Amino acid sequence: MPFPPPALVAALLVIPVGGAPRQSNALSLFQAATPTKPAAPTKPVEPAAASYLSSRINGRLLPYADRATDEAGVQYLIEFDELVLTLRANHEFRASLRYRQTLASKGDRINRDPIQKMTVYGSWAVINGGLHFTPDPRRGGSGLSMLTGTFAGRRIEVPFDYRNGTVTRRASVVVVRNDNII
Repeated sequence: MPFPPPALVAALLVIPVGGAPRQSNALSLFQAATPTKPAAPTKPVEPAAASYLSSRINGRLLPYADRATDEAGVQYLIEFDELVLTLRANHEFRASLRYRQTLASKGDRINRDPIQKMTVYGSWAVINGGLHFTPDPRRGGSGLSMLTGTFAGRRIEVPFDYRNGTVTRRASVVVVRNDNII
C-alpha cells in the first residue's frame, strides 16, 4: 500500500505541544476546505432621506449678504436668507431658496428689494463618496449645473455658483438635518 502524501498526513494529525499525536476532526477539515460564498456588495453610505436647513454660507451664519460691483461700476447686493434641502428616498431632491437681490445704478444708494423664492428639483446620487446633485432644467434647474458636495452625519455641504449682475461667485452652503420640517 502506498504512503499518503505528506500534506494529507499533516492535515489529519495534530500534534499538541508536549503530547502524543491525535487525529483531527474530519468534519472541521471538510468545512475548512469548502469554498465560501462571496460577500454581497455593500450599499454605499448615503445621507438620510430627510429635510435639511441652511445654517451657514461661506462659514458665516445666515442671513448672508454679498455686494459686488461690475466693470461698469454698477453695484449689486444679494442676501441669502434660507435654504431648505429635502432629500427623498427615491434619489430626488427639492431645494427651496429665499433670497433678496437688489440692483443699484452707478453711485446710487442700494435699496432693499422684497424677498424672492426659488425652488429647484432634481436627482441626487452618492458617487465615489461625493454627493452629486443634478438639477432638472424643466423643474427650476435651468442654467444650473451639476454640483458635488460632501456629507457626514446630519450635515451636508454643497458649493454653488450664483450671479450678481455680471459678477459670478462661488459659495458653499452648509445644511443640517432638521426633523421639524415637513
